[in-house]
Amino acid sequence: MNPAFRVRAVGVCFLFLAGCGRQGLPPTGQGPGAPVPRGDAISTFTLVGHNEAGRRKWEVQGETADLLAEVVELSPVRATSYGQVQLKLSAAQGRFNKTTRDVHLEGDVVAVTSDGAKLTTQRLDWTQDREEGRTEDWVRVSRPGMTATGLGGVGYPKLKRVRLDRDVTVRLKDAKGHTLITCDGPMEVDYARRKARFWRNVRVRDSKGVIQADRLDVTLQPKTNQIEKATFWGHVWIRQGTQRAYANRMNYWQPLGHIQLVGHPKLVLMAEGHE
Repeated sequence: MNPAFRVRAVGVCFLFLAGCGRQGLPPTGQGPGAPVPRGDAISTFTLVGHNEAGRRKWEVQGETADLLAEVVELSPVRATSYGQVQLKLSAAQGRFNKTTRDVHLEGDVVAVTSDGAKLTTQRLDWTQDREEGRTEDWVRVSRPGMTATGLGGVGYPKLKRVRLDRDVTVRLKDAKGHTLITCDGPMEVDYARRKARFWRNVRVRDSKGVIQADRLDVTLQPKTNQIEKATFWGHVWIRQGTQRAYANRMNYWQPLGHIQLVGHPKLVLMAEGHE
């Protein structure tokens, strides 16, 4: 059964049923001769969709000048997707497709999940069937202990996965200080598996020094989102004080401060500007 759309508007209430084999309910509190709103009337409304079990699956709220249009123009707009992880979206304006239930948001877009993640950007397309949010604009994603920014990206809140496409910057903070990670992109994070991957021209900076590589794979600590283990791949270069190191691969266990160089490792000591 297709989901029912219940619309509560100023002075009007409709029930949209697609392929359900039932008759639509009459507008609440109105007789047969009640006037129909004109297309230029501003209406405040709520659209609600349910799953096959009858539970609320999503909700869209906003104001529109044409409630009966297939694609409803909204200003402002708020949307909620329910489930194990609840997602709330808000923006200055947007569009809602009543057939696909997809939402396009523009202007000060904010997405917040019930498990502590927050995304901000200027434009976002939410695809309901895939439960996917996508943008080509600059985007900022934050969780406790971690903030990431990049140009373009896609997120799957229910799967706890996010990808930033390019020009990525990640800031990590814990009791020991700050860690800055940059890469050309993309960067992929799977919070459910506590995994992250950085691609192309990766550079990691903290108070101890700098590490550079072609790719970085990270395992995150479950509660703090801090680095538990990091593996650097390809053209690994390390600078720490007066020491330089090179290798094809490097494993780093952050809690232990232990480093393992693999594949033609080389250690260089600098003294008064000379190797």
